Amino acid sequence: MYTIVYSGSERERGIYPRQTFFLRGGGLQLFNKKLLSDGYNSDIGSIDNEDEFFPDDEFQDLLNEFENEDVFCDLPNVSDSNNTTFNEYTLENNFPITNKQNIKWLNEPFQSLTLKLDELENEVHPTSMPSPIDYFNQYFQEDFFDNIAFNTTLYTVQNGIQFQPTNGMEIKSLIAIHIIMGSLKFPRVRMYWEEIFKINIVANTMTRDSFFQLRSNLHIIDNNSISSNNKDKFIKVRPLYDTIKKKCNSLVKEQNLSVDEQMVPFKGTLSVKQYMKGKPCPWGIKIYLLAGQSGTVYDFILYQGASTEINSDLQKQFGVGGAIVLQLTQGRNYAAGTIRTNRFANPPLLADKITAKIGRGTSYEIKSKKNNNFSLGILKWYDNKPVNMASNFITSGEVEIIKRWDKKNKSYVEIERPEIITLYNKSMGGVDKIDQLISTYRTFIKSKKWTLRLIVHAFDLVVANCWTQYIKDAKYLNIQKNKILDLLHFRLQLANEIQNCRKIITPKKKRQT
Repeated sequence: MYTIVYSGSERERGIYPRQTFFLRGGGLQLFNKKLLSDGYNSDIGSIDNEDEFFPDDEFQDLLNEFENEDVFCDLPNVSDSNNTTFNEYTLENNFPITNKQNIKWLNEPFQSLTLKLDELENEVHPTSMPSPIDYFNQYFQEDFFDNIAFNTTLYTVQNGIQFQPTNGMEIKSLIAIHIIMGSLKFPRVRMYWEEIFKINIVANTMTRDSFFQLRSNLHIIDNNSISSNNKDKFIKVRPLYDTIKKKCNSLVKEQNLSVDEQMVPFKGTLSVKQYMKGKPCPWGIKIYLLAGQSGTVYDFILYQGASTEINSDLQKQFGVGGAIVLQLTQGRNYAAGTIRTNRFANPPLLADKITAKIGRGTSYEIKSKKNNNFSLGILKWYDNKPVNMASNFITSGEVEIIKRWDKKNKSYVEIERPEIITLYNKSMGGVDKIDQLISTYRTFIKSKKWTLRLIVHAFDLVVANCWTQYIKDAKYLNIQKNKILDLLHFRLQLANEIQNCRKIITPKKKRQT
């Protein structure tokens, strides 16, 4: 079993079977042992006027209503499907889908479940500390760079471009140079070859003109091999991402996982280019990632609109977001996450102003009527702002006392925090961490070619993933902290090792006497 975090920013719906999820995003719906989610961002609201008179009568009426009757909420229908066979696995027939309009809300606390999670697969660690290039080589076959060299040379021949045929080692050198550039971040690429600022490991490996010519003609596949009925918008970089994905899938997964969107910065012309408000890079190409709490990426899907590689039946029933999550997680899961209550036709929770007047640490929860022994709980908790959480395994749980700074009294105050909040905060940042690692030393290319942007991003992702694996192995082998490479030195050492691989060392001849 795994703990999964899902975060979304679109209107996305998904089922979550037996593993444990922590979800950041839209509405959740009971799916017996599964949850359905609309992937909007957290519904943290705002308080209009904190000095407004506290509505005691309204509050008492609401409590009386909860005491005397059950509450029903009508919600949009989700179509049922008799087709239970999906791309990767089959949904079990004994877990029927509960339509939203059939959810019956009860004024009772949710009973937390005692989870029995499967044992994690044992991760194989090395007996001695590998070098950065050892991790890097795990992602690519020996002939992968030779194929890129062949298709790059083929492209220049097909278009009549004067070009010295390249080879796999030269392609590796090109990648190494980009890793160095992402680490050192000179404001202009040409400065790496200028006499005053020259970086020898770059300038001595490849001339400036050869670098630009090779990069501008870089091709992963033969363009003429693309069929006329091709629907894959990323086919020009597909072999690269498939190779990386294969290795990511083979890694042993952690207990805590997250599903979220990653943006590859790009403002050029591309039909599937996305704009996501609030992201550090709002314009770009969207990738759905499955990542561990350490930041290690275990799977991903390139988003390309209607032609995204997901099962069509799954998409029709649960939407793009739901289908994405199902394919990435491939299992039955328990789930928890932030929701937008209007996705449940505003279930009967306390109003935001009421919780604000009661004070920080206030929480109130309701639950749905059991279906096949499973129920859904919704909890509203007020800290600085109200946040609504839904789960099919935990809500208040074991409440803990935490300290918060009170601006008005200028002192720390103790408030209660439900267990669902603690678990969510602990497990929801895997994709954010890999984003941070990539963005810290991102290889910037000022180009309108989306292919180049995706190629360099792919290698940035691989390097970041290699570093997270390196850190795990270093901890396992009890390497001293001062001897563990940080991400910057890991990148630079990797680039240096790639460059050294291309040098042919000839043994010295013995002097004849």
